[in-house]
Amino acid sequence: MCIGAVVKSKAGRDRYRMYVIVGVTEDGRALIANGRLHTLEKPKKKNLRHLAVLRQGTKEAPPYWDTDDALHAYLQDFEEQA
Repeated sequence: MCIGAVVKSKAGRDRYRMYVIVGVTEDGRALIANGRLHTLEKPKKKNLRHLAVLRQGTKEAPPYWDTDDALHAYLQDFEEQA
């Protein structure tokens, strides 16, 4: 999984919520954010096997969101298209 991938949680309290991968920890967990509950400054750590990939990120030029509002709007647009 690459930074910028849109994922859906498969397990835990946040089951069925959509996130974007904003980083990866040294132990292999994904850092995910949605712009509201888990912001870009405080992303949630989540095991990769508990995530379902909805759209792959790109290795060449991963999208970067400068604000939480922009990230949240991106996810809202993605949900409407799906």
